[in-house]
Amino acid sequence: MRRIGSTPAERGSVGANNCPDVFEMEDGDYFVIGKVVMADQAPDAEELRRLGASIGTDELAVIVPRDCMLAAAKQLVAEGVVG
Repeated sequence: MRRIGSTPAERGSVGANNCPDVFEMEDGDYFVIGKVVMADQAPDAEELRRLGASIGTDELAVIVPRDCMLAAAKQLVAEGVVG
């Protein structure tokens, strides 16, 4: 497993309670640490359907801060994984 993007400390996290992160697993899937989406933060089921999405019974939605996602995206672009 390897980190994608910068470490939480590099993004300004100074405590153990604010450490969103993105990792690439050995099989190529991504492992994301984020804040669990609370009901008042989540789009409703109808809005998700309009977007062609849903949250399965074996899935959780998480919020990943913008700076964490942008750091990961920057690394993936630099590596030629996405373009």
